[in-house]
Order: sequence, then structure tokens, then C-alpha cells
Amino acid sequence: ALAAVHFGLGAWTITRSPDPAIDVHIFQKYASVALWHGENPYALTFPDIYNNGAFYGEGLSVNGRLQFGFPYFPLSLFAAMPGQLLAHDPRYSQLVAIDLAALLMALARPGGVGPIAAALYLTTPRNFFVLEQSWTEPFVVLGAATVMFAAARRSALVPWLFGAFVAIKQYLVFALPAVVLLSARRDGVRGVITGLAKGAVAGALLTLPFVLWNPAAFMKSVVTLQFYQPFRGDALSYLAWWANQGHAQPSTAIPFLVAAACAGLAVWRLPRTAAGFSAALALTFFAFFALNKQAFANYYFFVLGTLLITVAAWTPPAHE
Repeated sequence: ALAAVHFGLGAWTITRSPDPAIDVHIFQKYASVALWHGENPYALTFPDIYNNGAFYGEGLSVNGRLQFGFPYFPLSLFAAMPGQLLAHDPRYSQLVAIDLAALLMALARPGGVGPIAAALYLTTPRNFFVLEQSWTEPFVVLGAATVMFAAARRSALVPWLFGAFVAIKQYLVFALPAVVLLSARRDGVRGVITGLAKGAVAGALLTLPFVLWNPAAFMKSVVTLQFYQPFRGDALSYLAWWANQGHAQPSTAIPFLVAAACAGLAVWRLPRTAAGFSAALALTFFAFFALNKQAFANYYFFVLGTLLITVAAWTPPAHE
């Protein structure tokens, strides 16, 4: 019932803000239509709705057009397409993703506290702001919730789902160490390697066709674009705060080093359970975003989602 109410409120939010002034909405709309008509979404150019090339990096905005295509992995576009094609707005896909993730949390552990975690997720104060802005993190939270749900049931699909999860967005490469927590200790190194191999196959099947379609366009839009992204003084991060105090801009290597350290700590100390996996994601990505050159509400929406997924998956130690 709460998910149904949330869906109604989300649909109202979308109709009341039909054209949010944010580039990710444009990216998803144009790329969905292009792919539906057989065009390569990674070979597109988009209008620069901000008329400010400084948001993207030198040379990436020319005569009002952005010189790159769809900037996320194909699975993110596949997830957005139903909303665009069926309801003329990709945010309907994101709304469904939020509600599905909540349902997976609620049903994660019979007799557990999943319904409480789901209720908190659906009533997060910035929930509808993330939806209105068309950010893609609802897909990432749904991916994490799906992996958790399968892991809680010890499903053989876990490594395949994990591979698809990592193939949603670029920063999820830092989720790779957490695969250790999805395998039983008795499986040893071989179990971890097997899980990674299956995940790699799943990710490749989803991504490789678009790489081969136009390798140069894909690499520019998905990989090299990330290195051109400028340091944002308005980011919700400690690095931005430090720079805004008049100090020299910190090294952008800091978030990578700290995230790697947190991932290692998580794998070392957390239990090999569904809750341990999602807790590792929460720790790793909170550290990564809090010290990043770009960090906004959508990133912390993902962190909060993984924390609530952890609550939903948790069981008392005596029952593990």
C-alpha cells in the first residue's frame, strides 16, 4: 500500500515538473528515442542546456552542442527506455525502480525488519527530488537490492546479477571487491574467481555490443569523459568544502585511495552475508563520494539505499 501511494505521488511529481532543467533528463530522453530508432546512443550529441562548457570540461561544449553521447553504461539506458517509450518520460522507469527496490527490501527476510527499511526508503525526504531531477541512482539502488535479495536466498543467480549490477554505472567498479562477501568462505579463492568470471560474462553481454558498435564513441562518452569532468566547488563533499575555505584544490586521487582502503577493510571485517555485501557498498561509496570532486544528492541517495538494504538483509548473529 505504501509503495502504491509512493507511485501515485511520484507520478504527480513528474507531471508537475515535466521538463526539469538538468542534463541527465535530456541524455536519457534523446538516447532512448535514438536507440529505439536504431541509432547509436553513444554517437549522439546533445544540446548544452546550461550554455556553460565549464560544467563538462574544456572542448566538450561546442556551439551549444555537447561533444559526447550517452554518458552511462547501456544497462542504465535499457532501464530508462520503458518510461520514455511508454509514458514519454524516463523518470517513470526510475519511479518503478524505487518502488521495486522497496518491495525487495520488505520481502528480503521473512519476519525481519525489511518493511521498516522499505518504509524509510520510500519516505526519505529527498526521494522525490532525486526522481524529479531524473538521476539514475534509483536503478543503482534497485540493482543492489536485487543482488541482496538473491544472496539472502543463496540463489545461483547471484554472480550473474552482480555482474549486471556493476554494469549499470561507471563508479560501481569499486563494488568489485565486495564480491568476496557474496561467496561462502568454504568456496575459497576459486569461488571468488568463479563468481567474478560469471559476473564479467553478464556485464560483457550487456555492454560489449555497444562497444563494438562504435568503439571510439563509446570510449569517449563512457570512459574518457569522466577524466574531463572538472572539480565542482558546489559539490557536497569535504574536498569542495576544503577548497571553498581558500585552500589549494586537493588531489582528486584522494577519493580513489580512500575508497580502495574502505573496500579492503570491508572485505576483511564484514561477514560473508547479503547484509555484509550491502554494508560494504555503503562504506565504500560513502567514502568515495564524500571526498570526491563531484558529489550531489543522487550519490548519497545511493549510499542511503545501501544502508537500508543492509538493514533489510540483516539477521541476528545467532541466526546467520
